[in-house]
Amino acid sequence: MLGFLLKPLRLLAQALTSNDSPRQVAWAIVLGVIIGLMPKGTLLALSFGILLCALRVNLSAGMMAVGIFSLIAPLLDPLAHRLGEMFLLWEPLRSSFAWLYQKPLGPWIGFNNTVGMGHLLIGIYLAYPAYRVGWFLGEKVQPRVSRWLMGYRMIRWLRGAEIGAHWGIS
Repeated sequence: MLGFLLKPLRLLAQALTSNDSPRQVAWAIVLGVIIGLMPKGTLLALSFGILLCALRVNLSAGMMAVGIFSLIAPLLDPLAHRLGEMFLLWEPLRSSFAWLYQKPLGPWIGFNNTVGMGHLLIGIYLAYPAYRVGWFLGEKVQPRVSRWLMGYRMIRWLRGAEIGAHWGIS
């Protein structure tokens, strides 16, 4: 029970004190932004989630970005709907989307959902700014914050609590 309650704090402590490169932090934030914006019940969201877990990126930073952008996504729904509708009704791609929808996994991909398509386009549009912000955080901010936080016993305990949670201690 304690491990479940402390998991968000553990993720935050690990993201701020890990020894990952700035590139790993940046790519994790990019994937987290895209996953956080997309509707979660689609094959695309599942694919990006598998990428987040399978690639050598800072998983804690990625999961924090997913959480933050999952809270922001409903605010962007009207914009995403208009953008997705405009893209799905664009005449040169209309036959491609119809062909894709007829395939066995086509409906599960989520391309037929205007809000899902709009959020995917917004996520792709935000990928470069998210990478730059993530790289800055990983390069300039993370080392200073890590040194400062590691001076506190609670942060060291939270980082070690991950090991205890895996062993079933907490």
